[in-house]
Order: sequence, then structure tokens, then C-alpha cells
Amino acid sequence: MKKFLLLVFAAALGFAAVSCRDGNDSKTKEGGEFTFRKTTWGMSREQVKASEDIAPTGDNPEVITYRGEVEGLPVIVGYLFDGDKLIRAGYLIQGSYEDPNSYISDYDKVKDFLINEHGTPAQDEVVWAEGEEVQDPGKFGESVCSGKLRYSTTWADGVTAIRESLDGENGNCNHGVMFESMELSIKKKTGNNEAALPSPGQ
Repeated sequence: MKKFLLLVFAAALGFAAVSCRDGNDSKTKEGGEFTFRKTTWGMSREQVKASEDIAPTGDNPEVITYRGEVEGLPVIVGYLFDGDKLIRAGYLIQGSYEDPNSYISDYDKVKDFLINEHGTPAQDEVVWAEGEEVQDPGKFGESVCSGKLRYSTTWADGVTAIRESLDGENGNCNHGVMFESMELSIKKKTGNNEAALPSPGQ
């Protein structure tokens, strides 16, 4: 489970995020702001655990997970740490459908919410694998789950990189969203002071 969550949150989802409407939104009662649910970048594991009202479903030095909801959709909530500092956090959507196009509907629902919360995306991509593009929208969901089509929408505000992604492999669709600290994670990985993602409007 630990390896799976690290791969999903760190690799498959990339940099992404979404605010949540399950009682853990991004505003404090005093009017300040959190970066993810009721946390801010750099918080310790114990501070993050104290911010949640329920017991974690997974707890190890690199990842803490919970179950929750985003826009009415069931999710795994993941917090990722470097040492004892929170650097990334995100949601893995748990929808399961017979009609693969329902994953695209969920993606659009969450994207509309993110646009309402964060404004115009810096990037909004629909990418086909070479030679795999089809014209029938009724086949798009199937194409996503087979790895032939990928959706990705990105925001960046100078503090947090935000990406929602939908892709798949071997008939399984993966839909996720995640925050990533630009200071503690992205700049550290790139080794420079420039953000790895474009700013809105670029």
C-alpha cells in the first residue's frame, strides 16, 4: 500500500490540488488561508494528524492517508512528507463505473469547481497517444482507461502548484488532484528558484 500510494500521488498525479467541501475547506475561521484542507506547507506529521477529525487509514513516515469526499465523490486523502515536513497532498478519486465516460464527467465536475476556486488554468490539455486519436466522443472514456488519452489541467499561484489529471492503463482509469509546495518540493527538485510550472496567463 505504501509503495502504491507513493507512486500514485508522487508520479501519476504530479502536481495538483483541490479544495474540499467535507468540512475541511481552505479557509480558517479567522479569515486566513490553509494550503490544503486544514494544513499549511511545512507542518509536521503530528500537526497534520491533529488537523483531521478522523483516524487515518494509513500512517507511515512518508505518507498519511484518510478517506473523505470531494464534491460528493469518494476519495483517498493523502499527505506526503519530506522528513517531517508536509510538501505535497492530494486526492485520489475512487469512482468506479461500467461506462468509462463517467470518469470524464467526474473530471469535468471537479475541474469546474477548481476553476471557480482558483480561476483560469495555466494549462488545460487533452493529449492523445500518437496515432490513437478517435473522433467519436462516446469512445473517449474507453480511450482514457486504455492509456490512449490523457486529461490534465494545471494552476499555479507562486506558492502551490495545482493539477488535476485523468489517465489510465490496461482498462483502469485514474483520476486525481494534488497540491505541491513550490518552495519545499518543486524548486528543490529542479534545483533553481524558478517554478517548474507556468504562472496563470503564460
